[in-house]
Amino acid sequence: MLTDIFLRRYQGVLEYDKDRAKRIVAPTLTQARLIFEQDVQPKLNLPRSFYRDLNLQLGRELSAARLWVIDADNQHERCMLYLSETPDFSWGNDAAIDLHCKTRLSLVELLFRNAEEYARRLPKKVSMLDSLRSRDWRKLSRLKGRNEALSVVRKATEELSARLQANGTQLVYHNGLIQIASDVRTTQRIAKPFWEIVADPKWKTVDHEMKEAFDHLDHGQRDAHAHAAMALESTIKIISDEKGWTRGNENGAANYIDHLVSANNGRFIEVWESEALKVLFRELRNPQSHGAGSNPPPRLLDAQQTWAIESCMSWIKSLVQRMP
Repeated sequence: MLTDIFLRRYQGVLEYDKDRAKRIVAPTLTQARLIFEQDVQPKLNLPRSFYRDLNLQLGRELSAARLWVIDADNQHERCMLYLSETPDFSWGNDAAIDLHCKTRLSLVELLFRNAEEYARRLPKKVSMLDSLRSRDWRKLSRLKGRNEALSVVRKATEELSARLQANGTQLVYHNGLIQIASDVRTTQRIAKPFWEIVADPKWKTVDHEMKEAFDHLDHGQRDAHAHAAMALESTIKIISDEKGWTRGNENGAANYIDHLVSANNGRFIEVWESEALKVLFRELRNPQSHGAGSNPPPRLLDAQQTWAIESCMSWIKSLVQRMP
């Protein structure tokens, strides 16, 4: 099974030379390692299998049997040393430095993503029996239930994102992916609360479709806004389903929007909002969902695509926040 990693997503999109590697990437990798080592590992007490699986996971994507680090037999140590390695800046080949930076950023991404997944798999509470089974009284105070573990990882990823921003990487971490960041104001007011909301497994499809939108935008593909519209449509459908308004004979987003604006359903949204949403789908999603015929396919400017994606994120954030 393919693993989505930073290296593959941004091959040919971002380029790291000696200057950026020294000035930006190297300090960021050090800070990311310290965040994980000091704030995540001691509190989650991650098992050796966590690092073994991560080692093999990234190794497979890099076409290597394992992450090769001299004098590292322990899987945990191997991952941390690999992250700490600095490129030989005497190399004349910037491509080698670029590869070095992107493989390490891929490891950072997987460390935090896998820690989130590990935390979600934990039981809600740790029983006394679980504690006794640990057979190591020194670890008892560190055994955590799901909510506490997720809180630990969330705080760590928030600091990781803050460090990425402060170091001028133009990157941000959200829900398992390191991605190119938009401007600071948009990140704080729209992106950050949006990604926090869709981290709930209930919105998994919305999260996936919006990540597709950003991936397509970063790679210059003209359908990025259509994926954002699909994320918005998924949100509307989920709300309609949860409220018990879905009838099963809906033909598209417009019918679901009608459920949300219906007076019989308590006007979840206002009439003017329903009209704005329908225009958004008509202009953004429908042209991508149907054949253009003899007409040339619609093409938005990069600025228009960015506006469309951010608009969909704002709508999703607003709709979800109205749920009880």
